[in-house]
Amino acid sequence: MSDTRFVTPARTFARSRQLQQRLHDLVPGGAHTYARGPDQYPEFMPPVLTHGVGCHVWDADGNEYVEYGIGLRAVTLGHGYAPVVDAAARAIAGGIGFSRPTTLEVAAAEDFLDLVPGA
Repeated sequence: MSDTRFVTPARTFARSRQLQQRLHDLVPGGAHTYARGPDQYPEFMPPVLTHGVGCHVWDADGNEYVEYGIGLRAVTLGHGYAPVVDAAARAIAGGIGFSRPTTLEVAAAEDFLDLVPGA
């Protein structure tokens, strides 16, 4: 009896590679951040991602991965974390891109200075 717990199905990358080529035609290096460029990852890493939930991401071909890099190490709560998504949606619903400062800007500046006293 063979152990199939660790068998990974064959992955296809046709759509992702097509999109990656388009990116190279449009964006120098194929990504807006050098660390996300294709020359920074091994051969069988997903070339182009479509979405993520928690620590899982999917590429343009529908392959699922655990993303160890999780937003270049900045997404500590995982992708699509509901409390953050909900808070962002509430803030956006109140309007964005005003021509003058907002009360949110005052609160954010005060919170930042409380956290970083020397700033």
